[in-house]
Amino acid sequence: MKLMTRYLLVAVAITAAFTNFIACGAQMYKASLTGDHQQPSEVQAANSADPSSPEFGLHAPSGWTSLPIIYKSDQGMAKVQLAALKAAMHTWEVATGKTLFTYAGVHTGNTGDSFPDLYSSLRDQINGQYLDANWKKTGKKAEVLATTIWNNPNNEYQLIDAADIHYNTENYFIANALQQSPIDQREIVDMQSLATHELGHFLGLAHVSEAYDNTSIMNPSIMIGTGLANRSLSVGDIERIQKIYGCLGTACNAQATARAILQAGLKVGLTEGPDQASH
Repeated sequence: MKLMTRYLLVAVAITAAFTNFIACGAQMYKASLTGDHQQPSEVQAANSADPSSPEFGLHAPSGWTSLPIIYKSDQGMAKVQLAALKAAMHTWEVATGKTLFTYAGVHTGNTGDSFPDLYSSLRDQINGQYLDANWKKTGKKAEVLATTIWNNPNNEYQLIDAADIHYNTENYFIANALQQSPIDQREIVDMQSLATHELGHFLGLAHVSEAYDNTSIMNPSIMIGTGLANRSLSVGDIERIQKIYGCLGTACNAQATARAILQAGLKVGLTEGPDQASH
């Protein structure tokens, strides 16, 4: 009995050491550029958390005002990080059968650290993927892995017309957790796993409770550490993203698509070779 108790304590300690909550932009961090008023969203937030609501798991049920979403990467983003980001984007495109993203190159004017605060990055009219080595200026806690922010045109929460993702590189080494190890006393976080989650918010999804769908990439927690990655979507993730963007071809079979993503998930974006084709 003592041995079993000791084993359980060790297991809990290991789990705690490698698990971190992602306090992302979902529901709480909406910002509008049409004025200094943030549209109240209590009803929408309640619906997104209610499994019986047609808006369950969605923070922007109508999605982006136009597709594909043109985005740029931080000029400090390493080749392996960019490959992982594009692989994560490709995962969401497979889920819909549609082209959702177009890469417009490196953002040569700014890095994540160029902005004085979190929300000012929305004002540059660029949908950026930023690395923040000065995470403190975002106002987020040190343990937050990343944050997605977006703009709702005319304060309409159903729509998105601009968004940025900021990755916490001050406190974490965000890389390929299947091939790399922690550095500078920063724990490693798998870039493709984290980006897949954040891109869910970027596209209009909210967090989904583990009690409802414990395999969802939109669960509000992620395993971090060497060799730990989750780059797949659940059937529920696919069904929810299709509520927003519809589907084409074989993607309309959510179960088959989920299986295909699961089988390919650990093989995509692993090399540090030439950048993958833009999506």
